[in-house]
Amino acid sequence: MDALKIGIVYYDQKGQEIITDAFEDILLDEICTKTIYEQQGEEGIDEALNKWEEGETDAILVVPAEGEEKLNPASINGLNMIVWGDLRMAFADEEEDFEQQLEMLRLAMAREFDVDHARIVTQLDAENYRLYDVILTKDSEQGLKDFLALTNGHGVAYTTGRELVCTSPFSPESFRESIYLAKDIIWNRNRYDEAHHNPLPKLFIEKREDKKNR
Repeated sequence: MDALKIGIVYYDQKGQEIITDAFEDILLDEICTKTIYEQQGEEGIDEALNKWEEGETDAILVVPAEGEEKLNPASINGLNMIVWGDLRMAFADEEEDFEQQLEMLRLAMAREFDVDHARIVTQLDAENYRLYDVILTKDSEQGLKDFLALTNGHGVAYTTGRELVCTSPFSPESFRESIYLAKDIIWNRNRYDEAHHNPLPKLFIEKREDKKNR
């Protein structure tokens, strides 16, 4: 796979500092070709989405505002997740069908994380979390709290259920992992699709379509 073409959006000076510090590691320049948008926040996200739709980037990375912990800073419709190493948690939307979200997660685990027949549970067990592959929780607030307690505040937010790959770090130390995760997801998708010829169904309405309907 060629170097990942990633569009990066930030909200404030702290976000800009995180990006600058991370790319002092020259290895990141070998992994990805970055475009850092001059516009910040929501305007920057709109520009990043446009560039992705035009095929100029493969993925988007959003650095949230300082002090904010968001599972979905780009407001992308889909199934929200947070990932740190082998620990993965997805957050069920009460307004969507739970079984549908469960099936979406199973497919995402196979297609995007290279985990077939994923072992899914509904509650985090801090002592035995390595015995399963992903948690699908209905209690987003408590689930996120438990996850971050176990990872010392680290994690990468990701929304599955659509073709756009958008990641976001929960801490400055998670920034590099946001890039690695995006690259791994795209690589796994390509390999899965070549083997199965079965792209991920569009189970949620694209956020871009939502904006048009407002």
